[in-house]
Amino acid sequence: MRAGLASVVAMVAGGLLFLSIDRILEQQRTEDHINSLREEIYRGRVASDRCRGSLQTSQAALLELGVAIDSLKRVVDDYETVPGRGVPAQNYDAYMSVFDEYNDSVGVWDGREKRLRTAERACRATIEAHNVLTDSLQAVLVAAGILSE
Repeated sequence: MRAGLASVVAMVAGGLLFLSIDRILEQQRTEDHINSLREEIYRGRVASDRCRGSLQTSQAALLELGVAIDSLKRVVDDYETVPGRGVPAQNYDAYMSVFDEYNDSVGVWDGREKRLRTAERACRATIEAHNVLTDSLQAVLVAAGILSE
């Protein structure tokens, strides 16, 4: 009878040991997952911040170019304001120089504006990926009982 009781005690102890080790391993996997998500979130935040900074710089440069283009347009319009006569011959070379600069600047503005829109889409995707990671971390923390909903 003692041998049977000892066997039962050994089996129960073994089962408890197995459950304890399994619980410890599960906690370690959860902790590793949380740390991994935190690292990814940090990298995503850095990328998002850089992206936003780059967008702000590009947007400011585009606005400055827009101001310069508006100024050139006013100069071109001033040359073209002589009613019914066009640009006077003595001003034609200067007019064409400003007109060409204006046209070139508009082309540059179009290219920069398209690149800015492309960068905005890429930044939006970066920020959305960061938000998904943040939501995942919150869900893991809630599931682990670390946070409450």
